[in-house]
Amino acid sequence: MNHFRPAGSSGRLRFIALPLIILGLGMHLWLGSMIGLAAAGFGLAAHLMVAGVGDRWIRRRRSG
Repeated sequence: MNHFRPAGSSGRLRFIALPLIILGLGMHLWLGSMIGLAAAGFGLAAHLMVAGVGDRWIRRRRSG
């Protein structure tokens, strides 16, 4: 049983995950070099919000 993949998914999320991770790391490094720690609170809040939305989306897909 694979706990990292919602039941019935076709694997598209896994296919795009690596490019998204690479682009995300690049964007964080670029923004971090320009903005610095001044926006750390905003960035943390944005990441927590996206994590919450993603968690709800995964739970809905698993239950329905």
